[in-house]
Amino acid sequence: MQNPPLSRSVHRLVRAAAALFFFVGTLSGCVAAPAPSNTAEPVAVATPAPTAPTAPTAAPPIFASNDEALAAATAAYGAYATLSDDVMTHKTSLEDSNALSASVSATYLPQVLEGLTNFTKNGHWGQGDSTFDSVTLVRYLDTKDGHADVEVYICSDVSGLRLLDASGADVTPTDRLDRIPLQVRFISSDANPSHLLVDKEDVWSGRNFC
Repeated sequence: MQNPPLSRSVHRLVRAAAALFFFVGTLSGCVAAPAPSNTAEPVAVATPAPTAPTAPTAAPPIFASNDEALAAATAAYGAYATLSDDVMTHKTSLEDSNALSASVSATYLPQVLEGLTNFTKNGHWGQGDSTFDSVTLVRYLDTKDGHADVEVYICSDVSGLRLLDASGADVTPTDRLDRIPLQVRFISSDANPSHLLVDKEDVWSGRNFC
């Protein structure tokens, strides 16, 4: 599988507040520390497409191919990003955590809510649109407990989003990082293995592929 290109917009999928936890930081000028990496450039692990079970009792793969897993992860991130965008621009109440829990794992949800709470507590709000693009599969595997585990590279683009204070004044930092390379992990929901939830977002610490 090819590495993500350094500068290429593949497609803009949905109106989204990209990578909420990092979006909050980049919108306000503070980026979380990147995840450690031992390589200079992102390297997608070649994951063979799942094969049909050989034993009568073996469960079929959750996704029939890597492309299907990538499509599910892309759709899942789009749903999550749209919800976070709506909260940041005050279209959806922060108290509506049920909607977020349908897109974020139980493990990651507290961090997402904390980031939103800190942002809104300061009287900040977002205006405009953000996007994500260049979604590339890192790996897909099915775990022993019947869940999918999917990781992808994503370019988060917040260039179209502005930071406003409580008075409505634009306080977007001039040195804000507008495009952020992310490695995002997804896991299956308990109710539906093919429904993926955002479980982790790390800023890629190697060469910027966005």
